[in-house]
Amino acid sequence: MDLAFEKGVKIKAFPLMARAIEAPLPHDVPFQAAFSVGKKRFRRAVDRNRIKRLLREAWRHEKTSLAKNWKAGSPQWAVVFIFVGNEIPTFSDCQHLLRRVAARLEKELGSAADGSRSNPS
Repeated sequence: MDLAFEKGVKIKAFPLMARAIEAPLPHDVPFQAAFSVGKKRFRRAVDRNRIKRLLREAWRHEKTSLAKNWKAGSPQWAVVFIFVGNEIPTFSDCQHLLRRVAARLEKELGSAADGSRSNPS
């Protein structure tokens, strides 16, 4: 996952940020996702865990739209989602955020897989 931060595609959709990189995964799946919430913004572990739980559930619903055209042997992606907001979101907020990020992720990953990206920042 460190490579995702060094060389990966960066997607911002405040209060959510995503970093993705093409990586061989141990299973035949299109994505592997990780979720992070900063301790600096949410001191209580209960709050951080709730946000991660909401984001994971929203991702579970949204990833099917990203994976519908994926075939075994196609590039696989490691994705890190980082919540940078100051307030605990509702589930509908998380769904909306992940929908926005997924749309941009699909666009970015499609162009990165084609090799047509000129600036990987």
